[in-house]
Amino acid sequence: MRGSNKMTPERFLQLCKQIEVTTGYNPDEPVAEKYARVEKAKKDYSFFFEYYFPHFAKSKTAKFHIKLANDLKKDKSFRGIFEAFRGSAKSTHAGMGIPLWLLINGDLKCMVLVGQTDDKAKRLIASLQAQFMSNQRFIHDFGEQYSFGNWSDGEFITKGGAAFYSLGMGQSPRGTKNEENRPDFILCDDLDNKKLSKNPQLVREYCEWIEEDLMGCFDGTPDRFLLVNNRFSKNSILARLHKTMCLDREPKEQWWHMRIDALDKNGEPTWHEKYTRKYWEQKRSKMTRRAFEREYMNNPVEEGKDFKEQWIRYKEILPLKDYDLHVVYGDPSFKEDANSDFKAVKHWGSKKTELHMIDAWVRQCSPMEMVRYYYDHYERMPKNIVVYYFIEANMLQYQWEGFFYDEGLSRGYQLPNLRFDLRKKPNKYERIISMSPNYENGRVYWNLKKKHDPDFVEAYNQLIMIEPGYKSPDDSPDADEGAWEKIIAMVRARTFKPIIGMRESQYNW
Repeated sequence: MRGSNKMTPERFLQLCKQIEVTTGYNPDEPVAEKYARVEKAKKDYSFFFEYYFPHFAKSKTAKFHIKLANDLKKDKSFRGIFEAFRGSAKSTHAGMGIPLWLLINGDLKCMVLVGQTDDKAKRLIASLQAQFMSNQRFIHDFGEQYSFGNWSDGEFITKGGAAFYSLGMGQSPRGTKNEENRPDFILCDDLDNKKLSKNPQLVREYCEWIEEDLMGCFDGTPDRFLLVNNRFSKNSILARLHKTMCLDREPKEQWWHMRIDALDKNGEPTWHEKYTRKYWEQKRSKMTRRAFEREYMNNPVEEGKDFKEQWIRYKEILPLKDYDLHVVYGDPSFKEDANSDFKAVKHWGSKKTELHMIDAWVRQCSPMEMVRYYYDHYERMPKNIVVYYFIEANMLQYQWEGFFYDEGLSRGYQLPNLRFDLRKKPNKYERIISMSPNYENGRVYWNLKKKHDPDFVEAYNQLIMIEPGYKSPDDSPDADEGAWEKIIAMVRARTFKPIIGMRESQYNW
């Protein structure tokens, strides 16, 4: 039911007919089979969804759908944010499958569905009403459901007494109840949009409306609340609620939160039952990197002012022997845990006036993982290729020296050509933006074969967000600048030709 088209009576009837046609059942089956199926459906969300909604269940239910359903069912005072990529069926499960699963388990009496607008909210409730009226499998197993009311009025009630209401974001929810039953499940579905995210004041006001007016409808348990969306902006309702309710609270008070990107950290589909790696590669090739990250990776990359997306060019790298110089440069973070700053190691090759990023390793990890990458990289290089290895010196240099020494002992050799960069570096922002002319003038290329590798994606994200006053990670471009500085210094040393001879006298004697 996503999309911008308004729900009309004609569309609603078409939806009902489609559901009726696709949910046929065997009327002559033994009663025992029916009872066994019902009992299994109450316990097994995956089975419930795939049997009763075959028109939606074209692929196997994902593990994250099942976890969301089970966690919601288990916690009667659930407060959560489901942050998932476009195409993850988050609205289908959160707004239809899971509510009906709670219903058959006797755990839902009054649900409020909140949409970005009143029309979008009514589309959500229309989908539910259509299931109650036309889903033959559901009706056969659980009896006639629909009683009175209409989605076009924003509410309807089942024969079992469960009520469903729709609200547009910001509308007054006060007084919303079904006789003595106050709302026991509130779903906020896709509230964010790009225009809203540009207005921080309005985002703050809507978050206050959710926390105060909307959630104020609860009166005792069950009182479940769920917000679903993808994170396409840093200034969205989802982003603000995630920060205030998940990050800025004591652990015992934090809301439930699950983030599902289209691809995991290894570049594999998270919903592998539906999507293939090739599908996402094709999808990504037809749109800008920034758009893909925002819509499918919950990564709202904002283009900065210093590095433009079109400046980052890709091509096949040369045979390693054809480069004039190879430099590997690492920027270690000061902290030593996997949740600290990024650690970045970059392999750059120079060929005449061009610079090629041959390999990238950009991760939040332990120091030893970074050290192992250096050794692994050295072991991958052909023996006839000379690579100069550098790592930025910092206040923990003595510890890093120990890490490299220990890894060398375990491998039976010490990494050759490793040097700590003792350069007294100027302002980091000024150093990083000094690279922009080479990017703009087309002298820099990244390895085309690794364009979609997670490390290259992170390198891209960090570079593209650089601008005055930035607060985003910068370890990757910082490592780039360090590598470039070493390449330039060595090229100058190689090409410098001293002039030896008598200096002419300045006097004409």
